[in-house]
Amino acid sequence: AAQKGAKVFLAAPRPYLGEDICGTYRLWLEPGEDPATPLARVLFGDSASPLQPITPMQVKRALDKVLLDAGVQFLYASFVTEIVRDANGKPAGVVIANKSGRQAVLGRVIIDATDRANVARMVGAEFSEYTAGAQSFTRIVVGGEPRSGEGVSVASREPALTIQAPAVPDARREAGPVRVIEYRLSIPMRDHSYAAFVQAEQIARDLTWTKDALDGSELLFQVPPDALRSREPHRDAWSSAEKIPLGALQSDKAPGVYVLGGCADVSREAAARLTRPVNLMALAVRVGNAAAELAKTSPPPVDARVPGAKPTQAVSGEVREVDAAFSARKYERFVPEEARTLSVLGEYDVVVVGGGTGGAPAGIAAGRQGAKTLMIEYQAGFGGVGTLGYIAIYYHANLVGFTAEVINGLAEISPRENRPASRQWNPDHKSEWWRRELRKAGVEIWTGALGCGAVVENGRVKGVVVVTPQGRGVVLAKTVVDSTGNSDIAAAAGATCRYTDGSEIAVQGTGLPPHNLGQRYLNTDWTYVDETDITDIWRAFVMAKEKFKTAYDLGTFIDTRERRQIIGDFTLSPMDQWLGRTFPDTVVITKSDLDSHGYTIHPLYTLRAPDHHELTVNVPFRCLIPRGLDRILVTGLSVSAHRDALPFIRMQGDVQNQGYAVGLAAAMIAKRNCPTRELDIKALQRLLIEKGNLPESVLTEQDSPPLPKERVEEAVHRMLVHYDQLEVVLESWDIAQPLVHKAFATTSSSSERLIYGQVLAIMGDATGAAELAQAVAAKKEWDDGWRYRGMGQYGPSVSPLDGLIIALGRSKSPLGLKPILEKAALLTPASEMSHFRAIALALEALGDPAAAKPLANLLRLPGVSGHAVTNIQIALKAENNPPDGTENGVRDKVLPEIHLARALYRCGDHEGIAEKILRAYASDLHAHYARHAQAILKEKTKP
Repeated sequence: AAQKGAKVFLAAPRPYLGEDICGTYRLWLEPGEDPATPLARVLFGDSASPLQPITPMQVKRALDKVLLDAGVQFLYASFVTEIVRDANGKPAGVVIANKSGRQAVLGRVIIDATDRANVARMVGAEFSEYTAGAQSFTRIVVGGEPRSGEGVSVASREPALTIQAPAVPDARREAGPVRVIEYRLSIPMRDHSYAAFVQAEQIARDLTWTKDALDGSELLFQVPPDALRSREPHRDAWSSAEKIPLGALQSDKAPGVYVLGGCADVSREAAARLTRPVNLMALAVRVGNAAAELAKTSPPPVDARVPGAKPTQAVSGEVREVDAAFSARKYERFVPEEARTLSVLGEYDVVVVGGGTGGAPAGIAAGRQGAKTLMIEYQAGFGGVGTLGYIAIYYHANLVGFTAEVINGLAEISPRENRPASRQWNPDHKSEWWRRELRKAGVEIWTGALGCGAVVENGRVKGVVVVTPQGRGVVLAKTVVDSTGNSDIAAAAGATCRYTDGSEIAVQGTGLPPHNLGQRYLNTDWTYVDETDITDIWRAFVMAKEKFKTAYDLGTFIDTRERRQIIGDFTLSPMDQWLGRTFPDTVVITKSDLDSHGYTIHPLYTLRAPDHHELTVNVPFRCLIPRGLDRILVTGLSVSAHRDALPFIRMQGDVQNQGYAVGLAAAMIAKRNCPTRELDIKALQRLLIEKGNLPESVLTEQDSPPLPKERVEEAVHRMLVHYDQLEVVLESWDIAQPLVHKAFATTSSSSERLIYGQVLAIMGDATGAAELAQAVAAKKEWDDGWRYRGMGQYGPSVSPLDGLIIALGRSKSPLGLKPILEKAALLTPASEMSHFRAIALALEALGDPAAAKPLANLLRLPGVSGHAVTNIQIALKAENNPPDGTENGVRDKVLPEIHLARALYRCGDHEGIAEKILRAYASDLHAHYARHAQAILKEKTKP
């Protein structure tokens, strides 16, 4: 269509293109099939050998490339939810839903290439009946021995389908051909609802999973038994895609909608041939050409709107979604939506949104308590970062209680591949363990579905807005567990959240791994991804397929380590952690070091560098409750904690225990039908003690009292040695500040005065500014700084001189300007990132216009500016996307530019240099950069 001159937008439901090939694992040509179209030849080659599978990466990369080359805009992970109509009621586009909320896409023609013709059904097209009863499905499994059973058969092929698998020493597997098993399954279907299809998916996995499998299809394949009632039915036997009339793809009720798939109005035997990839591509060429021609002769939509809908079931409450104003992408046009009521898809005691490290345990715990529980998970499997993200190891964690059960359960599946002593596991085994335990606990599972809103009444969350391939609806619940890891549901419900703003651009590094057959542990960190922004998600997947283009496949899970967090009833601070603070409502006790994956920003770590020291941290229930909301709890990375406190509490084993505790709490709240804050915490703790998650001592622990003055006085003196006990000083600053003043005034030691002055300055007190200024001026050259490092970052991310400069700036003393500018003049393009950051932080804190020109001069240094990624072509350049899963250099270039531009803007700008740079970053595909730049640009420029 694009090649014929049409402006085209494509929305795909999975985190990749080609779900009908890759998702169902139909990666080969059958005998006699000819890759006749240009796209088919790109995928399968000019003379592909039948029954020799290509790799998923070949398909996914090729489809990305042909769309990009044709200028087609496309997004992954986006579902159609409603139809946009014009003034005459004709389809004029669609509404899509994704991690960024809902967006309208206007169009004159719609091509519905979904496997179930879901968009055509929304338009109102009629279909033949989907008969209840046993239905035939296909599922592919790679590796292992085939299983048998009632309703299970294996396709017999000669020669057998095989895939070359590499050697995997960790699993003691040698390289060689692996069998591809094509199961034919007979599964009872009550109807064609989404719930029925996901139930069929679970039955299929029950029937086909083996511990020796290396891979398998994410989606079941079925030739649809129900067909469109079209303008031109075609009942002839199959001959070719060229013989199918396009009228068989169109309904009289919506001639501008083409059904491109197995629901076309052809015989079911012909549909089976049509759904083979090469045949579908051949028909797609004709449909694309016809759609482009139809679009040329169709008038543009007039008065486009989303029509209203009357209620089928009256439920009080307000449907809330993420506000478009929150988006990193700024929309200039909007489509009105008339009043409408969403269908109620079900009612449950507990609904868990997200089946990852925290969500799967929450669902299991709630189900085991007898709560009627629904698990909503977008991915095809469970376990998140530790399974689909391939970080298949407990780096740190308090491996007790429920997590100990997980470890033992995996060892029972396969002791060789899930070794408790090494803290490692087989990702596929763990995903299956989660799935089995959810099923055993009676939890209903909806995979391939997205939670994207909440139903709220008077601050009480009453349910979740859910998007499936069949549209949008509401699931009601007595308690909602937000395990998205991104506080998606809580934020939609109205929770106040912490996220990237104009203050700092520090974010823990993000990974997205390749996938090779037999792969176990693979930890990556090469970018930042804002998982509230669908464009950023798209950018990461496109880049990753090029970065890892030689891999067998690409993972479907983005390994973000820092996401949007709620502001809870309590916010955990670094001082709480170092002081070992206790709480009456502790629900999880974690163990970790500060695995920062980047740089820290808290004053504690600016003065005293973190190291490999492991802390045991109590996490109170109050951190899991969004302030101002009732009947909703969060897990994982969303909890209420300072960003520099997060690494101590985000380890997988600890998040598993946290999720288990939340699941118990949710079930207890639902059973009593009580407000969240009236939960019997001691009863919850006793259950956790019984499980082994907590020690009995938590039952008598209280909030740690304020530190006595004597302890603070001692800490003021002890911090002279490597800033020991600095956490005590910062935690009790109201007591400590006058004591530090006194110590500063009474000591004759210049080194002690410098330390006291630096502590005062970092807290905004200029008492010791003269000592700091003198110390900075005395340094005639820079010390060794810190270059950006994500993976394996421990220790300082500022040098000693950086720390002095940052503190001097925060003192806001005019004495700081001259020595700081002197150090700025010594910077070169080869200087470390931490030095640029220190200068920027200090000068923007001072805010003196005299700093503007020197900052502009730094931005003019060769290679310091010009790193914004405003389109995908820039992102894919080799210098921006090297083939390295733990690459640091790109971020090391970007961060100095952003810090300097921000400081320059706040110091009054010079020749508009900062504004130009910030406006470029405001459109950056990296949404964290875009958010940061946009927030700064909203500030009033100083004269």
